[in-house]
Amino acid sequence: MAEKTAEKQSVKEFVNNHGIVIGFVIIFLYLSIFAPNFLSASNMINILKQISCIGIATIGVGVLIIMNCIDLSIGSMFALSGVTAGIMVSSSVAGYGLPAFVGYAVGIATGVLFGAFNGIIVAKGKIPAFIVTMGTQSIARGFALILAHGMPIGSFSDSFNYLGSTSIGGVLPWSVIVFVIVVIVMNFVMKKRPIGRYVYAVGGNEDAARVAGINVDKIKIQAYLIEGALLGLASTLMASRLKSASPNLGVGYELDAIAGCIIGGVSFTGGIGKVFDMVLGALIIGVINNGMDLLGVEAFYKQVVKGSIIVVAVLIDRKRSGRS
Repeated sequence: MAEKTAEKQSVKEFVNNHGIVIGFVIIFLYLSIFAPNFLSASNMINILKQISCIGIATIGVGVLIIMNCIDLSIGSMFALSGVTAGIMVSSSVAGYGLPAFVGYAVGIATGVLFGAFNGIIVAKGKIPAFIVTMGTQSIARGFALILAHGMPIGSFSDSFNYLGSTSIGGVLPWSVIVFVIVVIVMNFVMKKRPIGRYVYAVGGNEDAARVAGINVDKIKIQAYLIEGALLGLASTLMASRLKSASPNLGVGYELDAIAGCIIGGVSFTGGIGKVFDMVLGALIIGVINNGMDLLGVEAFYKQVVKGSIIVVAVLIDRKRSGRS
Protein backbone atom coordinates (compact mmCIF):
# COMPACT_ATOMS: atom_id res chain seq x y z
CA MET A 1 0.00 0.00 0.00
CA ALA A 2 2.80 2.38 0.94
CA GLU A 3 4.60 1.59 -2.31
CA LYS A 4 1.46 2.30 -4.39
CA THR A 5 0.91 5.56 -2.55
CA ALA A 6 4.52 6.58 -3.15
CA GLU A 7 4.20 5.61 -6.82
CA LYS A 8 1.03 7.68 -7.24
CA GLN A 9 2.72 10.59 -5.50
CA SER A 10 5.74 10.38 -7.81
CA VAL A 11 3.49 10.25 -10.90
CA LYS A 12 1.52 13.25 -9.64
CA GLU A 13 4.74 15.15 -8.94
CA PHE A 14 6.07 14.31 -12.41
CA VAL A 15 2.87 15.58 -14.07
CA ASN A 16 2.93 18.77 -11.98
CA ASN A 17 6.56 19.44 -12.88
CA HIS A 18 6.34 18.53 -16.56
CA GLY A 19 2.67 19.05 -17.38
CA ILE A 20 3.34 21.82 -19.87
CA VAL A 21 5.80 19.66 -21.83
CA ILE A 22 3.40 16.71 -21.78
CA GLY A 23 0.58 18.95 -23.02
CA PHE A 24 2.76 20.33 -25.81
CA VAL A 25 3.75 16.84 -26.97
CA ILE A 26 0.11 15.69 -27.02
CA ILE A 27 -1.01 18.74 -29.02
CA PHE A 28 1.92 18.41 -31.41
CA LEU A 29 1.25 14.71 -32.04
CA TYR A 30 -2.48 15.32 -32.58
CA LEU A 31 -1.86 18.07 -35.14
CA SER A 32 0.87 16.00 -36.82
CA ILE A 33 -1.73 13.31 -37.51
CA PHE A 34 -4.87 15.33 -38.29
CA ALA A 35 -3.71 18.75 -39.58
CA PRO A 36 -2.62 18.68 -43.25
CA ASN A 37 0.95 19.89 -43.92
CA PHE A 38 1.49 20.62 -40.24
CA LEU A 39 4.90 18.93 -40.21
CA SER A 40 6.12 20.56 -43.42
CA ALA A 41 9.32 22.59 -43.14
CA SER A 42 7.61 25.73 -44.46
CA ASN A 43 4.89 25.47 -41.81
CA MET A 44 7.41 24.97 -39.00
CA ILE A 45 9.23 28.13 -40.12
CA ASN A 46 5.89 29.92 -40.34
CA ILE A 47 5.07 28.97 -36.74
CA LEU A 48 8.45 30.28 -35.56
CA LYS A 49 7.84 33.57 -37.37
CA GLN A 50 4.38 33.88 -35.86
CA ILE A 51 5.48 33.27 -32.28
CA SER A 52 8.61 35.44 -32.42
CA CYS A 53 6.68 38.70 -32.01
CA ILE A 54 3.91 37.53 -29.71
CA GLY A 55 6.53 35.54 -27.76
CA ILE A 56 8.44 38.74 -26.98
CA ALA A 57 5.16 40.29 -25.80
CA THR A 58 4.44 37.21 -23.69
CA ILE A 59 7.71 37.65 -21.81
CA GLY A 60 6.89 41.31 -21.23
CA VAL A 61 3.46 40.67 -19.76
CA GLY A 62 4.87 37.66 -17.89
CA VAL A 63 7.16 39.98 -15.93
CA LEU A 64 4.08 41.97 -14.88
CA ILE A 65 2.06 38.90 -13.90
CA ILE A 66 4.95 37.64 -11.77
CA MET A 67 4.78 41.06 -10.08
CA ASN A 68 1.03 40.49 -9.57
CA CYS A 69 0.10 43.14 -12.15
CA ILE A 70 -1.40 42.94 -15.64
CA ASP A 71 -1.56 44.86 -18.92
CA LEU A 72 -4.69 44.76 -21.06
CA SER A 73 -3.36 47.35 -23.51
CA ILE A 74 -0.94 44.97 -25.24
CA GLY A 75 -2.84 44.77 -28.53
CA SER A 76 -3.36 48.52 -28.71
CA MET A 77 0.31 49.17 -27.94
CA PHE A 78 1.19 46.83 -30.83
CA ALA A 79 -0.87 49.07 -33.09
CA LEU A 80 0.49 52.37 -31.74
CA SER A 81 4.18 51.40 -31.75
CA GLY A 82 3.86 49.84 -35.20
CA VAL A 83 2.18 52.96 -36.56
CA THR A 84 4.73 55.38 -35.10
CA ALA A 85 7.58 53.27 -36.48
CA GLY A 86 5.83 53.00 -39.83
CA ILE A 87 5.29 56.74 -40.12
CA MET A 88 9.01 57.31 -39.60
CA VAL A 89 10.15 55.01 -42.43
CA SER A 90 7.27 55.12 -44.91
CA SER A 91 8.00 56.75 -48.25
CA SER A 92 4.31 57.48 -48.82
CA VAL A 93 2.71 60.90 -48.25
CA ALA A 94 1.87 59.75 -44.69
CA GLY A 95 5.52 59.09 -43.78
CA TYR A 96 8.86 60.80 -43.37
CA GLY A 97 11.05 58.32 -45.25
CA LEU A 98 13.70 58.21 -42.52
CA PRO A 99 16.33 55.43 -42.11
CA ALA A 100 15.26 52.04 -40.73
CA PHE A 101 17.06 52.45 -37.40
CA VAL A 102 14.97 55.58 -36.70
CA GLY A 103 11.80 53.56 -37.21
CA TYR A 104 12.94 50.88 -34.79
CA ALA A 105 14.09 53.46 -32.25
CA VAL A 106 10.80 55.37 -32.39
CA GLY A 107 8.72 52.17 -32.21
CA ILE A 108 10.58 50.96 -29.13
CA ALA A 109 10.54 54.44 -27.58
CA THR A 110 6.75 54.58 -28.04
CA GLY A 111 6.40 51.33 -26.11
CA VAL A 112 8.71 52.60 -23.37
CA LEU A 113 6.80 55.88 -22.99
CA PHE A 114 3.44 54.15 -22.83
CA GLY A 115 4.84 51.57 -20.42
CA ALA A 116 6.12 54.41 -18.23
CA PHE A 117 2.68 56.02 -18.32
CA ASN A 118 1.02 52.76 -17.24
CA GLY A 119 3.61 52.13 -14.54
CA ILE A 120 3.44 55.60 -13.02
CA ILE A 121 -0.36 55.59 -12.86
CA VAL A 122 -0.40 52.09 -11.31
CA ALA A 123 2.41 52.76 -8.82
CA LYS A 124 1.84 56.39 -7.85
CA GLY A 125 -1.90 56.56 -8.41
CA LYS A 126 -2.49 53.36 -6.43
CA ILE A 127 -5.03 52.28 -9.04
CA PRO A 128 -5.40 48.57 -9.92
CA ALA A 129 -3.45 47.68 -13.06
CA PHE A 130 -6.55 46.06 -14.55
CA ILE A 131 -8.42 49.38 -14.50
CA VAL A 132 -5.48 51.51 -15.65
CA THR A 133 -4.58 49.34 -18.64
CA MET A 134 -8.21 48.88 -19.62
CA GLY A 135 -8.31 52.67 -20.02
CA THR A 136 -4.94 52.98 -21.76
CA GLN A 137 -6.02 50.19 -24.12
CA SER A 138 -8.55 52.63 -25.59
CA ILE A 139 -6.13 55.57 -25.45
CA ALA A 140 -3.38 53.75 -27.37
CA ARG A 141 -5.80 52.45 -30.01
CA GLY A 142 -7.24 55.93 -30.43
CA PHE A 143 -3.81 57.51 -30.92
CA ALA A 144 -2.93 54.81 -33.47
CA LEU A 145 -6.10 55.54 -35.45
CA ILE A 146 -5.50 59.30 -35.27
CA LEU A 147 -1.86 59.12 -36.39
CA ALA A 148 -2.64 56.72 -39.25
CA HIS A 149 -5.91 58.46 -40.18
CA GLY A 150 -7.59 55.10 -39.78
CA MET A 151 -5.65 53.56 -42.68
CA PRO A 152 -2.75 51.06 -42.87
CA ILE A 153 0.69 52.55 -43.50
CA GLY A 154 2.98 50.92 -46.06
CA SER A 155 5.74 51.71 -48.55
CA PHE A 156 8.50 50.74 -46.14
CA SER A 157 12.11 50.56 -47.22
CA ASP A 158 13.76 47.19 -47.80
CA SER A 159 16.18 47.92 -44.97
CA PHE A 160 13.29 48.29 -42.51
CA ASN A 161 11.57 45.13 -43.80
CA TYR A 162 14.79 43.11 -43.71
CA LEU A 163 14.79 42.12 -40.04
CA GLY A 164 11.21 40.91 -40.01
CA SER A 165 10.92 39.26 -43.41
CA THR A 166 14.28 37.67 -44.28
CA SER A 167 16.09 34.56 -43.08
CA ILE A 168 19.64 33.31 -42.76
CA GLY A 169 20.20 30.91 -45.63
CA GLY A 170 16.47 31.01 -46.30
CA VAL A 171 15.91 28.82 -43.23
CA LEU A 172 16.31 30.67 -39.94
CA PRO A 173 14.28 33.93 -39.79
CA TRP A 174 16.01 36.98 -38.32
CA SER A 175 12.89 37.65 -36.24
CA VAL A 176 13.40 34.32 -34.49
CA ILE A 177 17.03 35.20 -33.77
CA VAL A 178 15.87 38.48 -32.19
CA PHE A 179 13.35 36.49 -30.12
CA VAL A 180 16.06 34.10 -28.91
CA ILE A 181 18.28 37.02 -27.91
CA VAL A 182 15.39 38.56 -25.95
CA VAL A 183 14.76 35.22 -24.19
CA ILE A 184 18.41 34.88 -23.16
CA VAL A 185 18.66 38.47 -21.95
CA MET A 186 15.38 38.39 -20.03
CA ASN A 187 16.21 35.04 -18.45
CA PHE A 188 19.48 36.55 -17.20
CA VAL A 189 17.71 39.68 -15.93
CA MET A 190 15.02 37.75 -14.05
CA LYS A 191 17.49 35.30 -12.50
CA LYS A 192 20.67 37.27 -11.93
CA ARG A 193 19.86 40.97 -11.74
CA PRO A 194 18.38 42.78 -8.69
CA ILE A 195 15.38 44.02 -10.68
CA GLY A 196 14.42 40.42 -11.41
CA ARG A 197 14.67 39.33 -7.77
CA TYR A 198 12.72 42.41 -6.69
CA VAL A 199 9.93 41.65 -9.18
CA TYR A 200 9.54 38.17 -7.67
CA ALA A 201 9.61 39.64 -4.16
CA VAL A 202 6.94 42.24 -4.91
CA GLY A 203 4.75 39.66 -6.61
CA GLY A 204 5.16 37.17 -3.78
CA ASN A 205 4.27 39.61 -0.99
CA GLU A 206 4.20 43.34 -1.64
CA ASP A 207 3.93 44.30 2.03
CA ALA A 208 6.87 42.08 2.97
CA ALA A 209 8.88 43.58 0.11
CA ARG A 210 8.24 47.08 1.47
CA VAL A 211 9.30 46.01 4.97
CA ALA A 212 12.48 44.53 3.47
CA GLY A 213 13.36 47.97 2.11
CA ILE A 214 12.42 47.43 -1.54
CA ASN A 215 11.12 50.53 -3.32
CA VAL A 216 7.95 48.85 -4.60
CA ASP A 217 6.73 51.83 -6.64
CA LYS A 218 10.08 52.09 -8.42
CA ILE A 219 10.09 48.37 -9.23
CA LYS A 220 6.57 48.55 -10.64
CA ILE A 221 7.49 51.44 -12.90
CA GLN A 222 10.67 49.68 -14.05
CA ALA A 223 8.74 46.49 -14.79
CA TYR A 224 6.28 48.42 -16.96
CA LEU A 225 9.22 50.12 -18.70
CA ILE A 226 10.72 46.71 -19.52
CA GLU A 227 7.38 45.44 -20.78
CA GLY A 228 6.90 48.60 -22.86
CA ALA A 229 10.33 48.20 -24.47
CA LEU A 230 9.60 44.57 -25.32
CA LEU A 231 6.19 45.45 -26.79
CA GLY A 232 7.74 48.28 -28.81
CA LEU A 233 10.35 45.89 -30.21
CA ALA A 234 7.78 43.17 -30.93
CA SER A 235 5.35 45.51 -32.69
CA THR A 236 8.08 47.14 -34.80
CA LEU A 237 9.39 43.70 -35.74
CA MET A 238 5.87 42.67 -36.75
CA ALA A 239 5.44 45.80 -38.88
CA SER A 240 8.71 44.83 -40.55
CA ARG A 241 7.44 41.29 -41.15
CA LEU A 242 4.04 42.37 -42.48
CA LYS A 243 5.60 45.28 -44.45
CA SER A 244 2.79 47.50 -43.20
CA ALA A 245 1.48 49.00 -39.98
CA SER A 246 -2.26 49.05 -39.31
CA PRO A 247 -3.98 50.96 -36.49
CA ASN A 248 -6.23 47.92 -36.17
CA LEU A 249 -3.31 45.54 -35.58
CA GLY A 250 -3.11 43.58 -32.36
CA VAL A 251 -6.77 42.97 -31.59
CA GLY A 252 -6.86 39.98 -29.24
CA TYR A 253 -3.07 39.87 -28.79
CA GLU A 254 -3.45 40.42 -25.05
CA LEU A 255 -5.38 37.13 -24.96
CA ASP A 256 -2.55 35.26 -26.68
CA ALA A 257 0.15 36.81 -24.48
CA ILE A 258 -1.69 36.23 -21.20
CA ALA A 259 -2.65 32.70 -22.26
CA GLY A 260 0.99 31.93 -23.08
CA CYS A 261 2.06 33.10 -19.62
CA ILE A 262 -0.60 31.16 -17.73
CA ILE A 263 -0.05 27.99 -19.75
CA GLY A 264 3.67 28.45 -19.06
CA GLY A 265 3.04 28.23 -15.32
CA VAL A 266 3.17 31.93 -14.40
CA SER A 267 0.93 32.25 -11.34
CA PHE A 268 -1.83 34.84 -11.58
CA THR A 269 -1.33 35.60 -7.89
CA GLY A 270 2.29 36.62 -8.50
CA GLY A 271 5.74 35.52 -7.41
CA ILE A 272 6.01 32.44 -9.64
CA GLY A 273 7.12 32.05 -13.25
CA LYS A 274 10.10 31.31 -15.51
CA VAL A 275 11.08 32.92 -18.80
CA PHE A 276 11.70 29.63 -20.61
CA ASP A 277 8.29 28.32 -19.50
CA MET A 278 6.68 31.49 -20.88
CA VAL A 279 8.38 30.72 -24.20
CA LEU A 280 6.97 27.19 -24.18
CA GLY A 281 3.54 28.61 -23.36
CA ALA A 282 3.79 31.03 -26.29
CA LEU A 283 4.89 28.16 -28.52
CA ILE A 284 1.85 26.11 -27.48
CA ILE A 285 -0.48 29.02 -28.27
CA GLY A 286 1.28 29.48 -31.62
CA VAL A 287 0.96 25.80 -32.47
CA ILE A 288 -2.72 25.78 -31.47
CA ASN A 289 -3.43 28.86 -33.61
CA ASN A 290 -1.58 27.36 -36.56
CA GLY A 291 -3.25 23.97 -36.12
CA MET A 292 -6.72 25.47 -35.99
CA ASP A 293 -5.98 27.42 -39.18
CA LEU A 294 -4.88 24.25 -40.94
CA LEU A 295 -7.96 22.40 -39.69
CA GLY A 296 -10.19 25.17 -41.01
CA VAL A 297 -11.52 26.25 -37.61
CA GLU A 298 -13.37 29.57 -37.80
CA ALA A 299 -11.88 32.57 -36.02
CA PHE A 300 -14.85 32.80 -33.64
CA TYR A 301 -14.19 29.31 -32.31
CA LYS A 302 -10.49 30.11 -31.90
CA GLN A 303 -11.40 32.81 -29.40
CA VAL A 304 -13.54 30.33 -27.47
CA VAL A 305 -10.68 27.82 -27.36
CA LYS A 306 -8.08 30.34 -26.16
CA GLY A 307 -10.44 31.79 -23.56
CA SER A 308 -11.18 28.30 -22.26
CA ILE A 309 -7.47 27.54 -22.08
CA ILE A 310 -6.93 30.56 -19.82
CA VAL A 311 -9.78 29.56 -17.50
CA VAL A 312 -8.57 25.97 -17.21
CA ALA A 313 -4.95 27.05 -16.69
CA VAL A 314 -5.94 29.44 -13.88
CA LEU A 315 -8.01 26.70 -12.20
CA ILE A 316 -5.03 24.35 -12.38
CA ASP A 317 -2.79 27.08 -10.94
CA ARG A 318 -5.15 27.62 -8.01
CA LYS A 319 -5.34 23.90 -7.30
CA ARG A 320 -1.57 23.51 -7.54
CA SER A 321 -1.11 26.42 -5.14
CA GLY A 322 -3.53 24.93 -2.63
CA ARG A 323 -6.12 27.70 -2.94
CA SER A 324 -9.82 26.97 -3.15
